[in-house]
Amino acid sequence: MRGDKEVIKKVTPMEIATYAASRYCTNGMTVFVGVGLSLLPAQLAQKTMSPDITIVYEGGSIGATPIGRVPWGIDDTVIQANAECETDVVTTLGCMAQGGRVDLTYLGAAQCDRYGNLNTTVRGHDFMRPAVRLPGSGGAHDLAVGSKNFLVIMNHRADRIVDRVDYRTSPGFCEGGRSRWKVWHMTGGGPAAVITDLAVLKPNPVNFELEIAEVHPFTTTEEVKKNTGYDIKVRPDVRETDLPGAEEIGIIREELDITGDFTGWKKLFKK
Repeated sequence: MRGDKEVIKKVTPMEIATYAASRYCTNGMTVFVGVGLSLLPAQLAQKTMSPDITIVYEGGSIGATPIGRVPWGIDDTVIQANAECETDVVTTLGCMAQGGRVDLTYLGAAQCDRYGNLNTTVRGHDFMRPAVRLPGSGGAHDLAVGSKNFLVIMNHRADRIVDRVDYRTSPGFCEGGRSRWKVWHMTGGGPAAVITDLAVLKPNPVNFELEIAEVHPFTTTEEVKKNTGYDIKVRPDVRETDLPGAEEIGIIREELDITGDFTGWKKLFKK
């Protein structure tokens, strides 16, 4: 990996991550999203390579298309634009997610461990007296269990990509191997990838431990390993992550994350 720092003078790490995550969408998919950063990849895909996906929001909007800006919450009226259906969380999380009707889900997390388990509940090991109390699960647990696959997009730091999460809010591959299915009898396929602001991590096909599969052009495998809280392995066929083109960058900045709050692109112009 070349570690070309000049790259981030033109495109931000999270714009690279957003583009990489968007490429997991294909036409015909039903895609479940949250808000903010976990929403951007699906909306970018819908505006570019995969216009025929159906985006589902936890609040009940199904089949909406992006208009104006990224919504700030699951009840933001922007979410309802052009929706094919307005329903409720019982339908979206119960009938759809737990019923196996969601092809791909995008999730965020405060922590992710070597087997793709996610923590959005507490930091610290004392649940009653945590160092930090986080927002909790929302629909993430239901989606992590029931979606055919899910994808995580988050920042890459040694205290966030860890050996073991402080609290398992949403299951990935549980204790590794086939424990997700053999022990816990979950229906969904688990995490397809964890995409961070440094790299793309994918599960080993045998033990399901996350490995470095792609490294963003401005960094190196050594830097990714240094910022990981366990001894992460590098795939033999590790490659450099593709950069978004002018079209994708324009859509992110002018139609989706127009304030730059999620991808940080406005900071490029403050230097």
